[in-house]
Amino acid sequence: MPVFCMQIDLNADIGEGFDDAAIIPWISSANISCGAHAGTETQIRAAIRHCKNAGVAIGAHPSYPDKTNFGRRLMDLSAQQLSDSLSAQLQYFFALCLQEHAVVRHVKPHGALYNHAAKDEATARVLLALMQQLCPDLLLVTLPDSMLAKLAPDYDIHVVSEAFADRGYRVDGSLVPRTEAGALLTPDAAVAQSLCICQQLPLQLSEGPLLLKAQSLCLHGDSKDAVALAKRLNQALVAAGIRICAAAGAADSGPLASGAQAGGAQHAD
Repeated sequence: MPVFCMQIDLNADIGEGFDDAAIIPWISSANISCGAHAGTETQIRAAIRHCKNAGVAIGAHPSYPDKTNFGRRLMDLSAQQLSDSLSAQLQYFFALCLQEHAVVRHVKPHGALYNHAAKDEATARVLLALMQQLCPDLLLVTLPDSMLAKLAPDYDIHVVSEAFADRGYRVDGSLVPRTEAGALLTPDAAVAQSLCICQQLPLQLSEGPLLLKAQSLCLHGDSKDAVALAKRLNQALVAAGIRICAAAGAADSGPLASGAQAGGAQHAD
């Protein structure tokens, strides 16, 4: 049996119409679509149930209302329009979780909203103010040193810092755009990058070294290698003595609904 000396949350974006049932056993938390960028109610409910039954921590994954572009295109919305859209998404998701007797533990914005809120103060404040109003005890998953992370203490929101297992980085800590070569890593490269991040070793990029400090690792559930990568990552991390478990925080008391206990997958086989 491995001796665990470190720990990491392994999360995936699900409820988007892909093979959620196959990926959930290998992760410790899930970011479930709120329906604005992908996913039907049937798919979202199924994702909630799968997570609840597997002891995987459940998070809301709101986005720009843009199914055409899978939420990966920046939208020109006023602060009020964005707030109204996110409020509707979160309340819809919370209602589904309440009906399924499932605990919601975190919020993680999706796609273009995630990236824009990480650097744009106005967008960050819209999301933080809404969380303060609707779900102040939930964790917020975002990039370390992002605008969201810097402003979150003003709203008494607890942040979980995140890095990406399957995305390429630039030396300044930003992600390589999906339109450029190196944006999506091969499974081998993703495993190697993840081990470096968990062991607090710098990534050796062509422009120089990059040290990422994160409490959670994300892999994208919509990629063709998602399930195989989730299994490989889980096994590689456990073999390296890294415990896989959901990030802890005030949300553990389940302020919105009850019925699921966050545990997460831990495999050594």
